[in-house]
Amino acid sequence: MTPGLWDANIDRWAAGSAAAPVSEAHLDEPHRTAVALFNYAHSYAQSAVTLDVNRTDATHWEAPMHFLYFHGIELYLKALLVRLDHDLDDLRKAHGHRVRPLAKLCQQQGLQLSLDAEQVINLMSDTDNVISSRYIRLGRHQRLPFSEYYETCLSLHEQIGQMVYDGSGVSRRPVLER
Repeated sequence: MTPGLWDANIDRWAAGSAAAPVSEAHLDEPHRTAVALFNYAHSYAQSAVTLDVNRTDATHWEAPMHFLYFHGIELYLKALLVRLDHDLDDLRKAHGHRVRPLAKLCQQQGLQLSLDAEQVINLMSDTDNVISSRYIRLGRHQRLPFSEYYETCLSLHEQIGQMVYDGSGVSRRPVLER
């Protein structure tokens, strides 16, 4: 692939037009990265919803759903922080995949988390749920109903989407559907 072609295609897709390039005046690097992170977060959350609606007869059918929700939550938080001019590499170095410090930074910047969303984030931080959604971990796991993860993603999607897309010049915004 030609260098730069990938970015141009992403910009055109994000703007809702495969033919017309996005005005670079409206899409600086932090905006572009925040929109891309937000779109990835939406993709993970929406994929979890799709798996929930179309459950399979697998032995551990819930593990991919947990992983998708957990990663979606992390990416929503990072999208907001990047939009607020935090450097993504600095966030990765300082916090990695730890959602509690990411959420606290977001709250300091005005993000409102419900008590249920805080419970989801605390459970993600205080247990091995995130790791056990990716790797086999024997024993008991404390998990919340999928509806709690969905509601957290929906709340983040609605709040952060508004902040990420405002002023971006991107008109096509994904909708998190149930």
